[in-house]
Order: sequence, then structure tokens, then C-alpha cells
Amino acid sequence: MKRSNISKDEILKTINNSLGTPLSLSEKILNETLNIIIDGLNSENIVKIKDFGTFKILNKKSRIGRNPKTGKTHSIDARKTVSFYPSKNFKKVINE
Repeated sequence: MKRSNISKDEILKTINNSLGTPLSLSEKILNETLNIIIDGLNSENIVKIKDFGTFKILNKKSRIGRNPKTGKTHSIDARKTVSFYPSKNFKKVINE
């Protein structure tokens, strides 16, 4: 299965076409939206967007990893990751 990613430019063009706004304003809208999510995660560790889903910071513990080619082990440091949990409405739309 081929993985298809969407670029920031594609999102900007969609906002531009849907709202009829200049690309510079579309970029400000997108950047501000992303900054709101990032700021919320940094301050609260969770961001809930109604009818869309929840972004949540998870703390991963340090562990020992292994290079599958060489078999050499190395330490993977503790880190934070972001998980997304879709809302029921989001899942409903996807499964229709």
C-alpha cells in the first residue's frame, strides 16, 4: 500500500480555494491553528477539538534498541511523543 501524505502547500491551496483568501492570509490561518495546538500541548499536555479528536502528549521511557541489520544494541533516550485519538464523529465520517 502506497502511503500518501499531504503537504502544507496543499493545505494552503485548499484554504485559498475554499475561502478565496490570499495565500499569505491562508498561511497565517494555518500557522496560527498549528501554533494553538502546539501551545496547548506544551501547557496542558492535551488538546481536544470537538468533533475532530484529541492530541495528547505521551511520555516514552528510555529503552534498549537494536539495529536490525547489524544486531548492535544502543540506548534510546526517554522522550515525548504526540498521539492523536479521533472523535466518534471523525470515525463515523471516515467509515461512511
